[in-house]
Amino acid sequence: MIKFFVIIFFSFILSACSNKQLYHAGQDYQKSVCTEKARSAQQIDDCLKTNKKSYEDYQKDRKTSEKK
Repeated sequence: MIKFFVIIFFSFILSACSNKQLYHAGQDYQKSVCTEKARSAQQIDDCLKTNKKSYEDYQKDRKTSEKK
């Protein structure tokens, strides 16, 4: 059921947002998943640290991997 709403949500986003906005929406979703599934403040911090890449860094990494 949740997957259905996520698909609908991203369908609406795809129709009206830029890539950067989509990236940030995905980051926000990851943050909410971190806080929902974590059992301690330390787990929340660890999860958020792994999802802290800026859009600009993401673009650089993506372009680098496309060249390979």
